[in-house]
Amino acid sequence: MASLITIILWLVLAMLVLVVLAVVTPVLASVHLTTSPHLSYRVELRALAGLAPRIRLTGGLPKAMAVETAAKPARSKHHKRPEFGRANRAAIRHIPLLIRDILRRIHLVELHVDAEFGLGDPADTGQVYGLLMPLKYSGLLPRSVSLDLRPDFTETCLSGCLTTVFRVTLAALCVPILGFAWQIYGPRR
Repeated sequence: MASLITIILWLVLAMLVLVVLAVVTPVLASVHLTTSPHLSYRVELRALAGLAPRIRLTGGLPKAMAVETAAKPARSKHHKRPEFGRANRAAIRHIPLLIRDILRRIHLVELHVDAEFGLGDPADTGQVYGLLMPLKYSGLLPRSVSLDLRPDFTETCLSGCLTTVFRVTLAALCVPILGFAWQIYGPRR
């Protein structure tokens, strides 16, 4: 009986060590988005700084997209605005700060954009292309970012693919989330 309890405790300890490793080591996320022949995406997640097996999510929009319109219920004339409590007002005020803090903890590893775009007017297409080209040729972008943009002056279009890889540590996300919760539910001065 004592040996069974010892084995169970060792298994629980091993599971805790694995959970802590998964939380404190970076997760590599890869996103690939393409528009040809139809819109599709692929997301791959690799825990333990890329050492764990991949978790792959793929999908896209169905080829025949049927748009169904549902009948909306009639609104009553006595529509009441919802009341926001102190916590809701504070949450709305602090959400931009939370998003900023989370984005600061996500690190871009690489970004590749290969796209062809066109606006209805060739002059507008040329202006947008002229605004985007300093990004490509100024040398301000890191080596891990590559832009391949091609203007199409004949028609309105947007096609191509986008591939990005970024790194995030789950434990680092706890700091802004806990700070956000403290701002909303913490003691008031």
